[in-house]
Amino acid sequence: MPVYIDISENKVLGPAFKKGELTVIRRLIEKRFGPIPAWAEERLVGRSTNELEDLSVRVLDAQSIEDMLK
Repeated sequence: MPVYIDISENKVLGPAFKKGELTVIRRLIEKRFGPIPAWAEERLVGRSTNELEDLSVRVLDAQSIEDMLK
């Protein structure tokens, strides 16, 4: 029987994992839309790792940062 472990829930590894997710999504946003405004940065930091993963896909189809963060 497989064991499922969500690394984002780990007290030690979770914050580092989220930091990595944030780095990736920031790079994608900056490549697509340019510099990230402060309001968008605040919204990104408040997201869970699962939400950040979803945003990494949404950035591909979004027409703007506002559209992506709805």
